[in-house]
Amino acid sequence: MEIEIREAALEELSKVQFGESEGIRILAEFVGTCSIATDIQLQVEEKQADDEVITENGIHFFVPEKSLESLPAKIFLDFKPGFGYKISSTEETFGYNFKLKPRQEK
Repeated sequence: MEIEIREAALEELSKVQFGESEGIRILAEFVGTCSIATDIQLQVEEKQADDEVITENGIHFFVPEKSLESLPAKIFLDFKPGFGYKISSTEETFGYNFKLKPRQEK
């Protein structure tokens, strides 16, 4: 999987203080009601055993194997102030207004 970080998102991510083994977990799964959609969450976390690690511009992204099945081979991560992150591919937009959840305190 490939992640292209757009300039506005890269600028916003540069403000995040990552711990030594931390990165951004991308959780994605198909959900369905009257239509099929992909539910996506972004969270600051540490790598887990089943994660694929993707490093872009020095930022580590952790994508669980199950989430890889719900995402295309390449996604774009963008950011718009007041609206949050946007995740899209060349075929579709997965959504706007994604918030990067901070690490959970242990």
